[in-house]
Amino acid sequence: MTTSFTRKALIPTILTAVLLPVSMGALAGEKAAMEDHASNHAGPHHEQRDELFDRAGIDDATREALHQAEISHHDAIKQVNTDYREQRQQILGEDGMAALKQAGDELREERVTALMDEWQLSDDDRAKLQQTREGFHDSVQALRARDFESREARRQAWDELRTSTHAALVEVLSEEQIKELRHTMMPGRDGGHHGHHSHRA
Repeated sequence: MTTSFTRKALIPTILTAVLLPVSMGALAGEKAAMEDHASNHAGPHHEQRDELFDRAGIDDATREALHQAEISHHDAIKQVNTDYREQRQQILGEDGMAALKQAGDELREERVTALMDEWQLSDDDRAKLQQTREGFHDSVQALRARDFESREARRQAWDELRTSTHAALVEVLSEEQIKELRHTMMPGRDGGHHGHHSHRA
């Protein structure tokens, strides 16, 4: 019963991800997934959790049991995603999948174009933004296909991509505009609309 409910609950979220393209918010999702699965790495999240466990008096055996449950949860979610992709392929077929992708691409470009018009970006800034988006997308695909020697190497590669992408974006957009772009590409991630802002000087 629990498994059935979980799968049904996740389908709208997964379908939303299908309709939306790779965006600035997608990288954060990749990083969060890695950090959840690699919870035995040192870092702020790990340290805060240890402090919480210490205060609650959680012993080592219980912590290990929680860690194993976390890994099982991650694997279960991964399997749900795999199952849904297979079901989606069977339901839609190749033509339906192609039509869905095209619709997602069109929606993406309409949203981004509307933002650029509202921000009154120059042709040069629009070209820079488009180049950054395309470069980010290509880099994401390359990282997903790449074999890493360790989780730490994978984490570092994603962090470097996020940093370089943000550096390219701030040459064209303000921080507020970057947040609004993320919200537009991935509705619901930032907890609300940030309002409209003119292009910074």
